[in-house]
Amino acid sequence: MKIALVDDERIYLDEMQKLCLEFAAQHTIQPEIFRFSSSEDFLKSWQPGFYSIIFLDIFMKNGNGIETAQKLREGNDNSLLVFLTSSSDFMPDAFSCHAFDYILKPITRSRVFQVLLDAQKLLPGNSRYIEVNSNRQNIPVFLSDIQSAATDAHYLDIHLKDGNLVRTRMTASEFLKLTGEDCRFLVINKGLILNMDYIFNMENNSCIMTDGSRFPLRIRKAKELALTFRQYQFSQLRQEQKNKGWNT
Repeated sequence: MKIALVDDERIYLDEMQKLCLEFAAQHTIQPEIFRFSSSEDFLKSWQPGFYSIIFLDIFMKNGNGIETAQKLREGNDNSLLVFLTSSSDFMPDAFSCHAFDYILKPITRSRVFQVLLDAQKLLPGNSRYIEVNSNRQNIPVFLSDIQSAATDAHYLDIHLKDGNLVRTRMTASEFLKLTGEDCRFLVINKGLILNMDYIFNMENNSCIMTDGSRFPLRIRKAKELALTFRQYQFSQLRQEQKNKGWNT
């Protein structure tokens, strides 16, 4: 997750960076934070779509946050915009720029966390990761890279999209707890977990993956599993449409 912080007061840049890092640590997100003390500095290095979320101060000595936001939208930048402001008087102007949200100063931990949590639901989940111990080393594994996870005695084999295998001493329930009950991961059989982003279809009590591999569904729950998969597909489609509509 690439986060831009644009504010001419260092105290707020420091506080926002601290809270963003704290949130990321709690939600297993790997953030990249970029700080700018003026709109001018920000626009010099700005590229459309580079940032996932932009926290933009409205009142700055050198540059108006709303004018900066308008330039972003004119440049077809679909990043989530969150305004930082000491007054809510300018909110109508702010939301005319299709702002995602705003945070009133003084900044509070609970407010920043809530905005980040809401933003996380809209953003692609490719920044979240877990750490597992494999061959006596702690290895970060991005959730978006995991195709499947299968238990083998006291071990769990985590298959990645690039074909690599990460083997760790872990149960299926421990894995699900690590992922934070991420809705992408579906238990289709005893000790067998699939990432629904890599499921192509479910038919004849089997799950067909996008790479052509097949896994057996738990027969008694085949219909329930197929329904869960269809609901996930529908929710993803709605989210994509919502994201497109938000930025038009």
